[in-house]
Amino acid sequence: MISKFFKLSLFVSSYIPVFIMIFLANLKDFSMKSIRSLWNTNSVFWEILIVITIFSFFTIFSWLSFMKKEYKESSKEGIAIDNLELRDSEILNFFVTFIIPILSLKPNSFPSIIMNLILVIIEAIYVVSNNAVYYNVLLLLMGYHIYTFGDKKIMISKLKKSDIKFENRKPKQIGTTNIYYLGK
Repeated sequence: MISKFFKLSLFVSSYIPVFIMIFLANLKDFSMKSIRSLWNTNSVFWEILIVITIFSFFTIFSWLSFMKKEYKESSKEGIAIDNLELRDSEILNFFVTFIIPILSLKPNSFPSIIMNLILVIIEAIYVVSNNAVYYNVLLLLMGYHIYTFGDKKIMISKLKKSDIKFENRKPKQIGTTNIYYLGK
């Protein structure tokens, strides 16, 4: 149960840029009057988004810190990489599905909020059940690259593909997941 909750938190963190874009899309201009007016249309909605954002930031940074620590302290032998493929573009393609809430969400419309919540729940079920937490645009914004190799193994690293191949680096498995990390 904790594992699914954690994966769900990582999934929600991928929506942080969307939350910001929804706020910006509903502003009339960049004045304090406009910001206050938008906030007052549904302050509970905005407060919930702020709490979710703070919690999600904490979750993704904790996860990244855990991976770095596990990589450094692990006595596990790194695994050889075969058929390394960069998956950053797939994450950006997945992010396109997030455009729907940006274009359609009206913070003052309860049906609009529910409709978008249903969309997010459907995406969350897909991501959590398929262990696709690496589909997170925040990882790209923080300079990480997402790779696949071997038999559906996922690798997260700040290293470029050419550096990984040239230096013959070996990622280490994180816990018992199919996710591997390769530090600098």
